[in-house]
Amino acid sequence: LSTSMIVRTFVLSMTAVFAAGLSPVAAGTFTFSNTNAIVINDSTNPPTAASPYPSTNVVTGISNSIVTKVTVHLYGFSHSFPSDVDIVLVGPEGQNAVLMGNAGIEERTDSTNLDLIFDDNAASNLPLDTALVSGTFKPTQRQSFLFDFPAPGPTTNQIMGPFLSNFQNTEPNGNWSLYVVDDTSPDSGVITGGWSLTITTAPVLLSIARTGTNAVLSWTNAISGYALQATPTLTPTATWTNVL
Repeated sequence: LSTSMIVRTFVLSMTAVFAAGLSPVAAGTFTFSNTNAIVINDSTNPPTAASPYPSTNVVTGISNSIVTKVTVHLYGFSHSFPSDVDIVLVGPEGQNAVLMGNAGIEERTDSTNLDLIFDDNAASNLPLDTALVSGTFKPTQRQSFLFDFPAPGPTTNQIMGPFLSNFQNTEPNGNWSLYVVDDTSPDSGVITGGWSLTITTAPVLLSIARTGTNAVLSWTNAISGYALQATPTLTPTATWTNVL
């Protein structure tokens, strides 16, 4: 887990304790796909939202874990002026990352049926002065956006930059939303095969240690939805109450 992660620590007099929702779980890597095409529309009043907007991947079933790494794959990207295209991924807790913003040569040069993988650990960024090609690239943003993404997309002030690491230590489950816009008229395109999201996770760690007559409990507060409860006696009629 990241050394920057905040850890909650509680000291209790010796009693029975129960941390609801926290259990041993192995790290894992999971891929979720939405194969529906994304049509990159054009209009005379850009930025123009794609259809659908957003395109979503619903992540479920990853228990007791936090995100450590995210990669994104676009299948069949085509556009007649690809530097018009801006794409932002927004996670379930609101964190976001620019995948591409005004990438590729700034002239009418068709990109056809490209497969683009975005990975912070890629060797290079998307090209800015030549045509786009298929491959694995770092998320790439030529310059700050001078506009807000159409609602419900993020505003300019909410954009967190071209870093998939923005999702580290967050909750993986929920809606992951891909916002695609065309920021200049004319020209249009499509992502024919949709997109996939690959998430690597690590378990939420709970530490319980005895110090004299006290129990010291510590765990990260990187995700929410868990309860710490205690009871003075372990009997069938014991009452469990939330510690916090």
